Amino acid sequence: MTFFYLTNFYSHSAPHIIHALGCPNMPDMNELGYLGPFNNCSEASRSASKKFDNIKVCECCCDKRKKPIVNNAPC
Repeated sequence: MTFFYLTNFYSHSAPHIIHALGCPNMPDMNELGYLGPFNNCSEASRSASKKFDNIKVCECCCDKRKKPIVNNAPC
């Protein structure tokens, strides 16, 4: 399992971006909310979409178009 975090933006136009723990593009922890432990990015995205409307995944660590599992390669 991997721990996932969600950016905390208060603008309705800005998306909430999902990051896996250890992502090089992840913002400071004070700008993130803990989403939870999940097996893959799809599970994390599904959980986040229950709480928020505008969800995106980080293209660096969590590119669900290419792989359902967290991408640990450098960006």
